[in-house]
Amino acid sequence: MNIGSTSGSSFTIAAAGIQQNSEQVKQAAQQVVEATTTRPTQGAVEATEALVKLKEGEQGVALNAKVLQSADQQLGTLLDVKA
Repeated sequence: MNIGSTSGSSFTIAAAGIQQNSEQVKQAAQQVVEATTTRPTQGAVEATEALVKLKEGEQGVALNAKVLQSADQQLGTLLDVKA
């Protein structure tokens, strides 16, 4: 497992995942607003789909944060062993 800051490392991949999922959350939240305010009669299905995307994005951020936390702990353990 590559945990450093190089391309393909856990830190790099998880940080990119958090960024991507955060953007998904932002877009889904905007879609929920648009579906419920602009076209309330047509927006029920669109709002549901947007809410699913919103939840997926939230879970993606949480999972990538756990990857970062694990990589941080592993790096800390390696540093403790080295010292």
